[in-house]
Amino acid sequence: MALSFSRDRTRPLPFAAEIGALGVVFGDIGTSPLYALKQGVLAVGGTNFLGADVLGLLSLITWSIILSVTVKYVMLVLRADNDGEGGILALVTLLDLHRSALGMRWYLLAAGLLGAAMLIGDGVLTPAMSVLSAIEGLQVIAPELEHWVVTLTVLVLLAIFLSQRLGTERIAAFFGPVMLLWFGSLAALGVYGIVQAPQVLAGLDPRYGIMLMVQHPGLAGVILGACFLAVTGGEALYADLGHFGRPVIARAWLFVAMPALLLNYFGQGAILLVDPNAVRNPFYDLSPDWFDIPLLFLATAATVIASQSIITGVFSLAKQAIELGYLPPMRIRYTSEHNEQHIYVGRLNWLLMIACIAVVLGFEASERLASAYGIAVAFAMVTTSILFIAQVHRAWGWPAPAVWAMATGLIVVDFAFAAANLTKLHDGGWLPLSIAGAVIFVMVSWRRGLEGVVAQQVRFTEPLDSFVARKDRVNDVEAPRTAIFLSRAGAMTPVALSRMADLLKVRFEKAVIVSVWIAARPRVSVEDRVKVTTLNEGFVRVDLRFGYMQQIDVPSVLGPALSARGIDPDAAIYVIGHERIIPPDEVTKIKDVVAHVFAFLARNAERSVDRFGLPRARTVEIGYPVKL
Repeated sequence: MALSFSRDRTRPLPFAAEIGALGVVFGDIGTSPLYALKQGVLAVGGTNFLGADVLGLLSLITWSIILSVTVKYVMLVLRADNDGEGGILALVTLLDLHRSALGMRWYLLAAGLLGAAMLIGDGVLTPAMSVLSAIEGLQVIAPELEHWVVTLTVLVLLAIFLSQRLGTERIAAFFGPVMLLWFGSLAALGVYGIVQAPQVLAGLDPRYGIMLMVQHPGLAGVILGACFLAVTGGEALYADLGHFGRPVIARAWLFVAMPALLLNYFGQGAILLVDPNAVRNPFYDLSPDWFDIPLLFLATAATVIASQSIITGVFSLAKQAIELGYLPPMRIRYTSEHNEQHIYVGRLNWLLMIACIAVVLGFEASERLASAYGIAVAFAMVTTSILFIAQVHRAWGWPAPAVWAMATGLIVVDFAFAAANLTKLHDGGWLPLSIAGAVIFVMVSWRRGLEGVVAQQVRFTEPLDSFVARKDRVNDVEAPRTAIFLSRAGAMTPVALSRMADLLKVRFEKAVIVSVWIAARPRVSVEDRVKVTTLNEGFVRVDLRFGYMQQIDVPSVLGPALSARGIDPDAAIYVIGHERIIPPDEVTKIKDVVAHVFAFLARNAERSVDRFGLPRARTVEIGYPVKL
């Protein structure tokens, strides 16, 4: 029996919703004070920095947060929702790029796939960077334990990934209060530091940031790339829009998260002005000695929550890509009876775990890992802006000058950060780009392979209307039961049905042809989910529609519709076709490589019997070869 989900549209208690948002939405960006300002100072020159350099860095961080997060996401992008859901693939579906003829819009689909791939790559680096930065507090609190930093980081990451299969529903209730305590601590520590050097507030002036870039033209890209670390995680505001809605996320950001972050950055800056040696770790040096150990545990808890949030986000993004036809089906387990957002993708979890641990072991320190971190998010933000501008132009009805003005502002800021992050390529920035490149290649290979399979299936089948109308099957052996055939396209005869009729001369008392369609919106209501068409006394066509965020369980949705027409769904058998992909014998062109990759993915993809919740005891698979 499938899990039954309901989308709670009731309004939560005002403050409770904001606390929940702190735990889900702001985990990543909320842990950026652990490393962002430190990396900025190191970019300027390490221990040789000047007071004006600190003010310049604070100015750049402040205005990066205001422009990239507050203006772009909170004020603009959060308004572009698809039935309440956000994220890069929500924009893809809003623009109808996943199914319609693209023409000159192919670059928009390319941007969407690039952004999705970059965010999946970010799922590798964010847990590694966040947890490693938190555990490095040992170097300040107990320098003699410094050699344990990497080991403890690996152990924490192992615990995070191994616990994924248990689900997070029970512990998620603690995420919000923990992050509220975390942001409260950030703010309190920030005030503590500012009191010691109030002149640090001059860093609010944007002129200090401009002067810093002018005085260090050769390091401008490196400095801006380091300051960008303060806004990594901003994409989560849009990706998690469906959890809370724009008003809750906006209030949590404007009244809790953003003030706490800015206060902490300025507090760290004040400590650097008072004690230049604090450059080793300004976050922990900002803390009074008595609070160091509690802060270490709190920081570790915050980074665990940040890691959990990005992992859950990657799972959700992968599910959307699967349903839209850009990733091969993988087994998805729902870990909550109340929330369809709580899912577990086992294969993806293990791949992320191995990659995260490999990254920690390879880079060993957050200073070196920072060179690889940020570039994926920077390019994801660029692609979000491109798609958002296209959606505003298409659907919002803004006058052209307003669209161009907004587009110019967004593109200038995002491309500046993307270009700055390209300076990290030789120091590790190649890693997230390589991960994203591999993900894109898998996406393209799977999509092109599916298109090739559909084209090849024409050899085995014919239009459904023609098949139903044929009179030469009256002498076929009739099986006295109902068979349900799954079809890739409702207008064509399922290959399994066609093969059984042509090769075995078998027909069924009643044949139900079921097509599963994924709508361009996250959820399809119950009344719009089933469409039944009676073709004749022996054939029934059923179209099932699901949203790309919903669990697909064919028997639970199909059963009531069949029962209403006098068909016993529990007595019917399911017949599905299974393609055996035969790639080219020789590899001479790139499309041959794509075909081999698709064949490998198809062999290891989740079967329809599992993906659609079909009863194994009453399911028959009919295989047939497809040569690409």
